[in-house]
Amino acid sequence: MMNKIITISFSILFLSCGFDDDIAIYEDKLVVFSNLSAGFPMGSVGDTCYVSLSSSIEDEVELSTLYISDAIVTITRLSTDEVFNAAPVLGRKGRYLTPDSIIFQPGETYSLNAKWDEFEVTAETTIPDGMDFYSPENESYFCNGEELTVPSINTDNFELQWLNYMNQPDTLMHLINPWSISNAEYKSGGCHTESFASFPLFMLDFEADNFAAIKVTTLALQAHERGLEPYNDLDNNGQYDNVIDTFLDYNRNGLRDSSFVNLIYDTSMVYKIWKGKYFRDDRGDPYRINPFFWQMSQPPLPMNWLFFNYYGLHIVMLEATDDAYYNYYSGDPAGQNIYVLPESNIMDGYGLFSSTNAKAFLVNIIRE
Repeated sequence: MMNKIITISFSILFLSCGFDDDIAIYEDKLVVFSNLSAGFPMGSVGDTCYVSLSSSIEDEVELSTLYISDAIVTITRLSTDEVFNAAPVLGRKGRYLTPDSIIFQPGETYSLNAKWDEFEVTAETTIPDGMDFYSPENESYFCNGEELTVPSINTDNFELQWLNYMNQPDTLMHLINPWSISNAEYKSGGCHTESFASFPLFMLDFEADNFAAIKVTTLALQAHERGLEPYNDLDNNGQYDNVIDTFLDYNRNGLRDSSFVNLIYDTSMVYKIWKGKYFRDDRGDPYRINPFFWQMSQPPLPMNWLFFNYYGLHIVMLEATDDAYYNYYSGDPAGQNIYVLPESNIMDGYGLFSSTNAKAFLVNIIRE
């Protein structure tokens, strides 16, 4: 969350060879981040509503002191004027939730109001209509000059409410039909791991005109499984040859020992350029960000190597986003460019009040 907000505006007048800078004056305001998910209570798919006070970048403050637990937060369904109170979450300072009985509906417009001390902010979001997609058959892609067919997979094997059982793996696996899960083969090198245009593991398609942007999430469910570091099959015969092959020393300790064996471990220069260095835990074991997020707007969506950091079972979720989400992330909320500010829809404050409509499926990423 952005608890330190700096607002900068530049007015550039090209007069002779000079220009003038006009720096806006910073003001303390409320910061609110909240997202509504179609067909679910607040916090069921996604996080709670956050409320905090902003801080100037020059101030040296403890971030936890900025969160506000005694704000008055309401959400109104504009078509019926129903007002829903968001109560503070016990033990989680600055977080609020509406009752679980409140289900936010697609196509409806909701307004948010938050008050604390002399501050008050408002915002609106219209929840996108139904999200739908499929994996098309007979799609083709070029690989080393040859036109090849992209595999199709099953995308109707997961219900979003099952996310409530993520901390109960036995219950979750009982709900899943393993025979409904398609395998998608991760191949390395050549046209498979080069760039955004690499040959996809599978494709997804949807109606482009219905959504401002699509948020793509891939969550590896078996990222933390440990085992002996695998052998590097140098002659690609599928077997360990004592003279030729070596083991992949994931944790770089010179020993073939335990590590995260489902990690896609690639030390090639191309891989490093596109994905950067691996993170490492206190044992030296490498890992990647999980879940992984991406945003796109135009179909079809080639799900290639860049979307996956692990082998094994994955939840892949696509979320149709509202205009507020699209406008905010068209700016620069990560702060990579100080001259580009995110376009917030929070009136008299900072942050984002957005909404999404999601659909998810399961796919098993296997080694070639």
